[in-house]
Amino acid sequence: MRLPGWLLGLAAVLFLLPSPSGAQEVIDQRRSYVVGTGDVLSVTVYRAPDYSSVVEVGEDGTIVLSLIGKVKVDGLTPPGIGDAVAARLREAGIFRDPVVNVLVQSYRSRTVSVLGAVGKPGEYPLERGQIRISEMLARSGAILGLGGGSIHLMRSDGSQRTIPAADVLSGGVDLVLAPQDTLIVNPAPSFYISGEVQKAGSYTVEPGLTIGRAIALAGGLTPRGSRSRVRITRQDGEEERTFKAKEGEDVAPKDLIVVGSRLF
Repeated sequence: MRLPGWLLGLAAVLFLLPSPSGAQEVIDQRRSYVVGTGDVLSVTVYRAPDYSSVVEVGEDGTIVLSLIGKVKVDGLTPPGIGDAVAARLREAGIFRDPVVNVLVQSYRSRTVSVLGAVGKPGEYPLERGQIRISEMLARSGAILGLGGGSIHLMRSDGSQRTIPAADVLSGGVDLVLAPQDTLIVNPAPSFYISGEVQKAGSYTVEPGLTIGRAIALAGGLTPRGSRSRVRITRQDGEEERTFKAKEGEDVAPKDLIVVGSRLF
């Protein structure tokens, strides 16, 4: 069953609302984040602000801290990095029992690219586990119309899949994203209708859409409109052709439909 656009939009909003335990879950997931090259870390030593710093993970997977030098952090979680830094501070005789807190300030090693019909294309961080396609679409401002269009998912392992946007928004197919995945958002195909109709404009091409149904979507005919005087301009490959259409004619993406007026 095809859900109406407003219901799909509502489903998407409800799906993204956090559960009562969502805040704690996000904190736990961020603590389990595996740090990698390019991430920016905030390293804080309790009651020793002079030893706190903001550092970037280098290509060799290390960070450089004053007095103790390089610390290998690639592949560790923030708590694990805190333990490693604390151990180095003890070994250097700087602190007897330091408390080190590490937060990821900028997630750069684990990102997903979002392209196509979105308001803000670019790279987005996977700052925690279990980030799904629907959340990434919300972050990037995906432009999907009334639940139409599709999402092309290109995995980092080379596999690809195209998913109807309606399936994602309804929660039927909402996959967990992995680092270096790419999402390409394809808007719903549309057509344009003008002439002797009540509401000229652009509308979504749905499966089985005919000229008669297209006229109905545009609010029906004006008093001067004629169903027998409808012409379509259609792109066929590199060529464009214009022809007279009957009411039962199927509408194709990018069609320009012009409804003419009665002769008298």
